[in-house]
Amino acid sequence: MHWSLLVYALAAAELPHVERVAPGVTAVGFADKFKSSNAGWVEFPDRTVLVDAGPAPYTAELLQKSKAHSMVTTGAGAAEALPALAGDTDRIVRIEYSRGRRAIWIPSQRVLFAGDLITNGPRADVAAHDTAEWLAALDRLKKLDAAVVVPGRGSWGSGSQLIDRQIRFVQELRRQVAYAITLGSSVDSTVKDFLLPASYYTWMPYDTPRPEDIRHVYAELTAAPVRKLSTARDNALVLIGDRFHEPEHLEEGLRPALEAANIEAHFTVDTAQLTAANLAKVKLLVILRDGMLWPDGFDKPYKIWMTPEQEKAVVDFVESGGGFLNLHNSMGLYPENGPYLKLVGGRYIGHGPLERFRVEVVDRDHPVTQGLSDWFAADEQHTPPIDEKRAKMLLRNRSDEGKTAAAGWAYEPGKGRLCHLASGHTREALGHPMYQRALVNALRWCLRK
Repeated sequence: MHWSLLVYALAAAELPHVERVAPGVTAVGFADKFKSSNAGWVEFPDRTVLVDAGPAPYTAELLQKSKAHSMVTTGAGAAEALPALAGDTDRIVRIEYSRGRRAIWIPSQRVLFAGDLITNGPRADVAAHDTAEWLAALDRLKKLDAAVVVPGRGSWGSGSQLIDRQIRFVQELRRQVAYAITLGSSVDSTVKDFLLPASYYTWMPYDTPRPEDIRHVYAELTAAPVRKLSTARDNALVLIGDRFHEPEHLEEGLRPALEAANIEAHFTVDTAQLTAANLAKVKLLVILRDGMLWPDGFDKPYKIWMTPEQEKAVVDFVESGGGFLNLHNSMGLYPENGPYLKLVGGRYIGHGPLERFRVEVVDRDHPVTQGLSDWFAADEQHTPPIDEKRAKMLLRNRSDEGKTAAAGWAYEPGKGRLCHLASGHTREALGHPMYQRALVNALRWCLRK
C-alpha cells in the first residue's frame, strides 16, 4: 500500500469523519459540539500540508495522523507555516478575503477549502461578514470552477452546488431586506415579515435566517453608503428602489453603465442617505425611485419621503456644479411644486401599460444621443410634461396609438448639469443596448467628460 493511502487509512480509523475527496486530498469533518468545523490535508510528492488545524482536541492528532510537514489556514489570527510552498501558486493558492481570512485552492485537484466563506448545513454566521464583500468573494470562488468544496463548516460536496447555494442565500437575504428598506419598513417590521422562499430551504430548519442576521443586513444597508471614496474614478451616490421597482434588478441594470463610464457607484436603498453631507463627497447623483414610502403597509396611505432639507441639498448640489441623472419615475409623487421638481424640469402625470413602444432620437447632435438610433423595448411609457424654456428634449417615446411624450432631456442649472431619461422600468428596457449607451453618454455628460 502506498504510504499516503496508509496515512489516510490510519486517520480514517481514528479521527472523526474522514474522506478522500480527490487524489491526494483528504477532508476531515467534526461534530456539532465543534460547530461542524472542517479541516484536511494535501499530499504532495515532497511534503504533506495540513489545511486548518481542526478543533483543539484533535489538533495534535491531525498533525500526527496526516504526517503534515507544514500547515496553511483559512481563519484569521491563526499561525501558519508553509516554507516549501511560498509563492508556488501551482500547488496551493491563498485567496484572501477580509479581516485576515482566506480560502485555500488546490488547482491540481480542483479542490477548494472555503473557510468562513461557505457554510453547508449549520447556519452561516452572517453577522461576521460584510455581506457585499462576501458576495464579491463568492463570485471569485465561482470562477475557479472547483470540483469539490470543503466548507468551513458542514458537509462538503460539488463545487458549483455549494457555491451557488451560498450566493443565492446571501443575495436573497440582502434583496428582501433592501426591498423592505425602500418601503420605509422599520427593522422590527423587516424581521417580523421576513420569509425565505421554499426553494431556498436545503437544511430545514437550520438555514432559516435568524433575527440577528436580518438586523445585521438592515444595519449594513442603512449605513452611510459613501465610506471609501475612489481616487481613480469619479464617485456617484446612486439611490434606487421603491414599491414597484425592486432594487436588485435596478442595480444590475445600472451598474454596467456606471462601470463603462468609469464611475465608482455608491448604491443605497435608504432615502435617509440623501443628505448634503453625502452629496458633498461625490460629483454625481443618480436617482431611480419614486417619492413614496409605505411604512404602515400597502393598505395604508403612502408617505412622501423627501424633506425640505433634502430638496435643498439636491438643488444646492446641482447648482453648485454637481451632475444629476434623473431616471424613469424619479419625478413621481415628490413634493408638489417644490424646488426638487422645479429643478428636474418636468413632472410625473402617469404612464401607459406595459408594452413595446418606440423611443425616437429627436436631437442627434447632443452628446447624450451620440451613437443612438431609435429602439423598441417592453416598458412603461411615461408621459411627463417638459419645461421647454429650460430643458432641451433629446428623446421622444411613441406608442402604437401614436401617443408621444418626452423620453429624455438635458440642461445646465447653475454650474451643474441635469439629464432625465424616462425609460427603465423592466429588465428588458434597462438592458437594451441603446438605453445602456444613453446611460453611459448621460453619465459622462453630467460629469463634463
